[in-house]
Order: sequence, then C-alpha cells, then structure tokens
Amino acid sequence: MKVENHNAIFQEERLEKIMALLEKDNRLVTNDLPEKFNTTSVTIRKDLIILEKRGLLKRTHGGAIKVNKLYPGLALTEKEKINLDEKIRIAKQASKLISEGDTIILDSGSTTSLLAKEIKHMHRLTVITNAINIANELLQSDIEVILIGGTLLKETSTLVGPLADDSLRKLSAAKLFIGVDGIDFERGLTTPNLQEAKTSRVMMEISSEIILVVDSSKFGRRSLGVISKVKDIDTIITTKKLSDTEQKKFANDGIDVLIV
Repeated sequence: MKVENHNAIFQEERLEKIMALLEKDNRLVTNDLPEKFNTTSVTIRKDLIILEKRGLLKRTHGGAIKVNKLYPGLALTEKEKINLDEKIRIAKQASKLISEGDTIILDSGSTTSLLAKEIKHMHRLTVITNAINIANELLQSDIEVILIGGTLLKETSTLVGPLADDSLRKLSAAKLFIGVDGIDFERGLTTPNLQEAKTSRVMMEISSEIILVVDSSKFGRRSLGVISKVKDIDTIITTKKLSDTEQKKFANDGIDVLIV
C-alpha cells in the first residue's frame, strides 16, 4: 500500500510538470516526453489520458494541446473513485479542525462525504448539510443533523435551489467545509450546476469560517457556475504541491494553507 501511495505521489508530481510544460509551450509532442520525464512512452500515454479526463488538455495525433473548455462534472459515484487516497488524507486533516460543540456545514461532495465518516464518532456536534448521502452516513451517530430541503440533483445526491437557500438563511454555522469542481485564481471556485453554485454561496454567507477541501486535480480547472473568489475562503486543505506563485497568492489573500 505504501508503494502504491508513493507511486501516486510521483504520478501527480509528473502530471503537474507536464501541465507546466503545456502552459509554457501550448502543445506537447508525445515522443519528446519520455526522455524529459525519465519514464516510458506507455506511462506518458496514461498520463495524457488522465489529464484529458480531467479536462486539462486534448490529445492529438502525436501529442496534446491546451484546452480552455469548462469541466462538466461527474456523478458522485464517479467522483468517489478519483484520488481516493488524497481525499482520505484531506478528510482526516479537516476532522482535526472540528471540536465537540461545533455547528458546522458539510457541503455536498466526495471529500466532504469522507469527512462525515471521520467525525461520526463525535458527540455534541451539529451538522448542517444539503447532501443526502452525508445525512445517511450520520444516521446512526449521536450527531444532530439538519438536512436542508430543496430540489434534488440525483447524480450528486445534492439538494439545491430556492428552498435550500431560504432554509440556510435562517441558520448560522461556525465552520463550512466545502469542496468544489474547480479552483482557478482568475475565475474563482466553480461547480457545473448554477443552482448548486448559488446554494454554496449562501452556505459561505452564513458561516464564520470557510474551509476549502480540494485534491490536486481541482487546480486550474473551471466549471460553469462561479461560487466565489478564491480570496473569500479562510483555509485550504489540499494535497497539491503548490508552486511559489500559488503559495504567494494564497498568502497575499490571508489564506491558511494545509498540505497533507
């Protein structure tokens, strides 16, 4: 298992370097990459397939080109399979920021679902959520659960829309744990569904502290619905090895960064 984790870390570092090269040159030639990254052509092809699935590039005959298309999102069952080890590490770190007696919000998502599993043993805790699967996860716990009503997005088990927003505005929380589909310093935090983006914005409005939980695949990606600017969050928990530029941007916005 440790070998698998080690290999996964190396892979993510290589993917970041491939994307940095693409940002610089706007296109990649497949035959040039094995030597540059000291690996095989088979590994490079697998890397490019992964990056294409993440919506970060488009493979072409003999290489790949940069794309700026919006990320369409995935069903929750598909999200749960991606970077699972990273998400577990993020959830474990996030759980350390929660104390008994807290009132928190868990926004919908695969990472926040894992966080629900991490805290289900706690007592004197109130969890507000719009995710049916999170409410179900906490069903057998001692945690008080407030499930927000609304229109059901079946693919993500998420309740959104005017009913959800109105219910949230009648509440207040100490901390919000939010996951997003994309984080981009120019565009901000994004998600594919416009109603979901608005509901997440309301969650931010009623929370004293906003904690973003995102694995490395979310950086540099954009979706249709803008939730907020990056500077609106207080803390980010991530697995991404940040560049000097990214670290400086977070620091300038007064955002605490926890890399796990």
